[in-house]
Amino acid sequence: MMTGMALSGEDAAHLLRRVGFGPLPADVDALTGMSVSAAVDQVLNVSSAPPVVVPPEATLASPTQDWWTRYVAIHSWWCDRMATTPCPIQEKMTLFWHGHFCSGIQKVNNFPAIFNQNQTFRSMGMGSFRALAQAVAVDPAMLVYLDNALNVVWAPNENWARESMELFTLGVNQYTQDDVVASARAWTGHGVDSTGTQYVFDPAAHDTGSKTFFGQTQNFDGPDILNLILTGPTKAVAAQFIADEVWSFFAYPNPEPSVSQAITADFLASTDLDITALLTSVFNQPEFWSTKARQSLVRSPAEYVLATMRYSGLTSAQAHPEWYLANMGQELFEPPNVAGWRQNAYWLSTAAFWARAQFAHDITWTLSTPTGPLSGVGSQTAAQAVQTAYDLFGITSPAPTTTASLVAFASSEENTANSWSIGPDLITLALLSPDFQLSQ
Repeated sequence: MMTGMALSGEDAAHLLRRVGFGPLPADVDALTGMSVSAAVDQVLNVSSAPPVVVPPEATLASPTQDWWTRYVAIHSWWCDRMATTPCPIQEKMTLFWHGHFCSGIQKVNNFPAIFNQNQTFRSMGMGSFRALAQAVAVDPAMLVYLDNALNVVWAPNENWARESMELFTLGVNQYTQDDVVASARAWTGHGVDSTGTQYVFDPAAHDTGSKTFFGQTQNFDGPDILNLILTGPTKAVAAQFIADEVWSFFAYPNPEPSVSQAITADFLASTDLDITALLTSVFNQPEFWSTKARQSLVRSPAEYVLATMRYSGLTSAQAHPEWYLANMGQELFEPPNVAGWRQNAYWLSTAAFWARAQFAHDITWTLSTPTGPLSGVGSQTAAQAVQTAYDLFGITSPAPTTTASLVAFASSEENTANSWSIGPDLITLALLSPDFQLSQ
């Protein structure tokens, strides 16, 4: 643990980048000099999170609102909240769970249901993992997405039963096909109402026979299955599975065995697999503060767009994330499949980079006004102009090669003769620099 170490400015920026979407200078200053334990406690405190104000277009299944209007509304609402909340860890965990307990709007085709699922991740995503898993199991969007709404005693459906173990709680090779069959039988009758927005249990569609699951035989109901997974002999397996995923999301992929064991032990020691306790352990590990952890994560498309919005002050109405994220590879509310989004190299395809370049180009001209943030750099030296661009976008530890390239560009004869273009061009180049692509 690193509980006693006092944070430098760069340490504070590292922590804030991981728990949020881009720290502003005031955010960094507020944590600088604090101990690790105090800073971690502070960033995990969500008591000042703003209330959820429901956007009507995203929640009302009204025939007067077309699909695209509601799609933009739910996108804009969440992106604006992520970019501006004083408690970004709450939204970062909402994004994490959105990629873990996946549901997609195209199949669910119900904006109230998908919005309510998002709120479940927000309201429960830092508490008990068992409670969250139980809530997701009867969440209408999930019941539709993984077909448990169709799971009835006379026609069992195994989709939720299988994925709830393989992708959501235990990982691969931790169960048998017989366990899947038993779980599917236990979850029969758990479905949704005719609107697709409310969970209902139909006793007539439920299998009341004995089932054998993980070697135990009784008349299991669906919630009993999750309780057995998360409180019985497989609890430690589930704890390590979730702990490793959380570490990979916030630090770097595939933690070393010693790290995995340490954070899993703290997770298991918490009350009912408490997610905040797990996060506290993750951020207090020495390895979280290592060079490897600082340089190992490529910003996902959502993180990239949100960092741009946060640093520039643009709103969703100005940045239009709904226009760009799908082409970058991360369309919010529409994961590619039930396994969700992968990390790092997954975001580095040629097509994804060109989508980022298009976004950077368009944002450049949105910001390039006579009073824009880099409007005055034409009168600065090349080094000063580059530093101004770094300051704007929170690039605190640029690689020497990046700085050399940008300074050479800003001091080139062409741009000296056309000083008006230095500001816009540096916006584009800063947004496309390797340093801004990395969450460091």
